[in-house]
Amino acid sequence: MSMKYRKKYPFYRLLCRVPALFAAAVCFLLLSGCGKDRELEQFYSEMEEFTRQAEQDFQTLSAIDPASENAVDELLSAMDSLSQTFSLLSQIPIPEEFASIEEIAAEAASYMAEAASLYHEAYADGSYSENTAAAAQENYDRAVMRMDIISQVLQGEMPTEEAVTITTQPDGQTETQQ
Repeated sequence: MSMKYRKKYPFYRLLCRVPALFAAAVCFLLLSGCGKDRELEQFYSEMEEFTRQAEQDFQTLSAIDPASENAVDELLSAMDSLSQTFSLLSQIPIPEEFASIEEIAAEAASYMAEAASLYHEAYADGSYSENTAAAAQENYDRAVMRMDIISQVLQGEMPTEEAVTITTQPDGQTETQQ
């Protein structure tokens, strides 16, 4: 992408950050046959639906041509869709086995909603606010980081992000906090 488009459409970084690893990891987990009771099966089913929709939204976002005259409208539409999808994540009932991700899912949804709102503000009235777009990007990054943390927890891995605190409870369960 040329520098001309990078300056005019700073959301190019957004287009390059498709967290396909999350989608693949959750799909792998869901297809592995885990989930012996209805609550877990329902959880896995809803996480699979979230993953499918999020992957579709990220693909839509990455397919935006920054040189297109409709690029901003496409970005805003894609961000609105991502915000709705992340809202679904926060509404999924979390079984006790994964209680540590409940707050993280709510935070991810909140950050993505704020990112979408800020991108709308950044491009309001045909103008562009670099500071608002930077704040939108920061919220987007925070939402994606939380999605990655959820993926790691669902795979039975310890999250590796510096901002994550892991507490082991007496019963051997772990709690993940931001």
